[in-house]
Amino acid sequence: MLPARSHCEELTWHPPRGDGQARVVRWTCDCDPAFYELCQSGGLRFIRRTVRARNNPSIDESDHWPAGEADAMWIALLHGLAR
Repeated sequence: MLPARSHCEELTWHPPRGDGQARVVRWTCDCDPAFYELCQSGGLRFIRRTVRARNNPSIDESDHWPAGEADAMWIALLHGLAR
């Protein structure tokens, strides 16, 4: 994953919905303090962000989008064009 660029798009992060199980479609390495998963649930996709800090992980989710839009945001995130 590349570092965020100065002109990157800001994703909106929300607490997890907790409205069912999501299937993880893609993921980044969990060796860094922050890692990401592209998830699918109910026909929509979203990005889940996990940040580990002193044994207290913080989990947030992006907005939920149709697959094509979510995949584009995932690629943007990996290339430092979204954060």
